[in-house]
Amino acid sequence: MVVLAPNTDGVPVGKLTDKALEAIVKRHGAIVHPRLVEEGWVDPEDLEGLGTVEVLEVNPLPGEVVFVPTRTGWARLRVV
Repeated sequence: MVVLAPNTDGVPVGKLTDKALEAIVKRHGAIVHPRLVEEGWVDPEDLEGLGTVEVLEVNPLPGEVVFVPTRTGWARLRVV
């Protein structure tokens, strides 16, 4: 499963469009941080149509890769 998290300290690894992220969620499922739902970045019901989605408070460890929202899509970050 991939992790969708709010802004966190990390090194940018790449960028994704919304469509690309949807394809990843469809293939692997996702864990969504509740703050993204509260702030309106993610609608879990829309993502559930793509695959397995869980809304959980997560604290990524250094070295893990997470996806964070940006104005133009999603950034892939390696947590420091």
